[in-house]
Amino acid sequence: MPFEQTLAQHRKEKNYDYETDGFTVEILASNRPESPKLGADAPHFSLPNENGVQFDMNELLNRGPIILSFFKGEWCSYCDLELKNLQRSIVDFDKYGATVLGISPHTISISYKLKEQKELSYNILSDSGNKIAEQYGLKFPLSTAFSDAMAGFGLDFPTLNEGQSKGEESLPIPGTFVIDRGGKIIYSFVDTDHTKRAEPADIIASLMSVS
Repeated sequence: MPFEQTLAQHRKEKNYDYETDGFTVEILASNRPESPKLGADAPHFSLPNENGVQFDMNELLNRGPIILSFFKGEWCSYCDLELKNLQRSIVDFDKYGATVLGISPHTISISYKLKEQKELSYNILSDSGNKIAEQYGLKFPLSTAFSDAMAGFGLDFPTLNEGQSKGEESLPIPGTFVIDRGGKIIYSFVDTDHTKRAEPADIIASLMSVS
């Protein structure tokens, strides 16, 4: 089943409305730089994983292509579906020597718990302050009113996320990028509707194109 069908069913169950969704309002109100285009050099990253081990883009590219999946957090049900869907496709990604990396602003300790609870075999990197997400055109600030409203539901972003303080909260728009061994972006999926995510079949097609 295409992943979009799973997401569509989830949207229906949640009675999701793009026009009135709070995250949509925050994203559209933000002044974000454009995401890098296909064929562009991928912005460099060097981030710690859930065990505090540093992962450097250039070193990883020596092994093969990289699949970057930026997500908001473990509390996001759509992110949960995406993380699990990537795991289900991990064998197919391995055929092309690709390294899969999840990236969120979560602290290292929360990333560790997330990986254990969701039984993920790939690494989860902590992007403090969404600095790398910003380079990929994904970072958007949260208004104080929205952040306070979310705190009322138990989501205290400065506590959950690395390198953020009250009044300076931000999140990444979920986005997926595939980087070839030459450091070029060969696939990207970014949508202001945070309930839409990349199809594994499309990721695999991009890997096939450079294999």
